[in-house]
Order: sequence, then structure tokens, then C-alpha cells
Amino acid sequence: MHLTAGRARRGQTFPFWVISTVLGLTLVFFVANYTNTMRWELRAQNAADTAASAAISTDANMNNELSTLMYASAIEEVRLRYLNQAILNTINGVGGCDPAPGQSCDQDYQSLVSAYNTASSNYATLVQLMRQADNFTQGGQKNGPWKAMGLIGSDCSIFDCAFTVTPLDVSAGPGSAETVDVVACKNVPTLVPQLLGLGAGSSFQALGRSAETLTSVNESFNPSTVNPRTGQPYQPAEPQWATYPFSAYTVDFSNVTVNLSWDVAGPTKPYAVYPSGGVSCS
Repeated sequence: MHLTAGRARRGQTFPFWVISTVLGLTLVFFVANYTNTMRWELRAQNAADTAASAAISTDANMNNELSTLMYASAIEEVRLRYLNQAILNTINGVGGCDPAPGQSCDQDYQSLVSAYNTASSNYATLVQLMRQADNFTQGGQKNGPWKAMGLIGSDCSIFDCAFTVTPLDVSAGPGSAETVDVVACKNVPTLVPQLLGLGAGSSFQALGRSAETLTSVNESFNPSTVNPRTGQPYQPAEPQWATYPFSAYTVDFSNVTVNLSWDVAGPTKPYAVYPSGGVSCS
């Protein structure tokens, strides 16, 4: 009797073992499915963030390039002003030119004119570079994220080529001149869709959205400031022709202040709740 009762109890535990095993496997499946979904959602968001940063960088690079050229042209303009004054002083025999008896200011004058022509040529080159940069801007290189999107599939080591990235039209939004808004999308196959009551080949959309804008950082800079790494001024004073009784002129940047504006990209709130016309999905 005792042996028979033991066998009966063991037989009663088998259904519980089967049910527990099924529940455990079901739980593992749902955890795996949830993990897979979250993995693709995070990947989609990373793809969107990377694409938005790449697109807005065209704006930031263009604006910062113009700031750099404007700073260089300001330095060249200061140099031209000093040179021009030195030439006038030399012509009038005052200031920088004070020749010894029997000598003249001709050589000083020729050197100053040569230096002025060189500075003028450099200034003209800088102006031309600024015009070229502005032509790029007017030609659509600036704030043209759809053009940057075309480069995404060319370098899969940087961009996630598994996703289709769609730039959204933000032309009517606030701050649209310096804003990029993109969506990254991919149709991901569902893990064992039959267990979820779905048909074979079913999938879900992994979506990521990112908007980037530009923020200006203003800097007031004195060119004669000492560089802490070298111990020398960024733009040292320029005394010239010291072999003459007096310097023909000295360019001093200590009284010059340059106001610069640098653009930095950062995240912003997307303008539209959802893009009209939908997005492309790979």
C-alpha cells in the first residue's frame, strides 16, 4: 500500500512539471522578444542621432569657416591700416622714416609698398574665399540634410546602413534655418510570430527620430593674448626694418578686439508630431 501511494504522488507531480516548463519557456520567449525589440529600437535611435548630427554639421562647418575667415581678414585689415599710415609718414618725412644724413626714405618707402601689396593680396584672397563659402551657402550646401543623407549608405562603419533615413521638412517650423529633423526606420522580422498569433513573415517597425539644431557661442578675443602653451602672443607685434634708424612702422594688435561667433550642434525638440507623407522603411 505504501509503495502504491508513492507512485500515485509522483504521477500527480508530472502535470505540474509540464505546466511549469511551458510557462518557463513562454516567459523566456517573451523576454527574448522584448529584448530583441528594445535592441532594435535603441539601434534605430542611434542611427537617427548619427544621421542628424552628420546633416547639421554642414551648417556648423560652413558658419565656423566663415567666422575663421572673418577673423583672418580682420587681422589683415589692421595690418593694412598700419602699413598705409607708415607709407604716408614716409612720404611726408615724419614718423617711421628718419634717415641719416646723405640717406633717403626711398628704400623704406619701397619696402612698405611691397608689404602693403602683399597684405592687400592676402586680404583679397580672404574676401574671395568668403564669397565662395557664401556661394556654397546660397547654392544649397547649407541646411541641405537631404544631400547629407545621400552619403549615409557610402560608409557603413560610421552610419548604420540597415536603416532607411528620411529627412523631414522643417521649413515652416520655428528656428528652421538651423534645424535638421530625421527619422530612421527598419522593418524587423518578429521572433516566432506563431506564438504571438501572427502570420508567418510578420514584422514590426523599429523607429528612431532625432532633431538637431545650432547654438551660437560668442567669443571676444584679443589677438595679442599670450598662448599658454607657447608663452608667445597668438598675434605678436610686427616691428619692421630695424636696421634703419627707426622702425618704419609697428603693427600692434594689443588694442584690437575681435568678436567671434562659433556654432555648436545639439539636440532639440522635433517640430512636427509626425511627418506628412510618412517615412521610408527598409
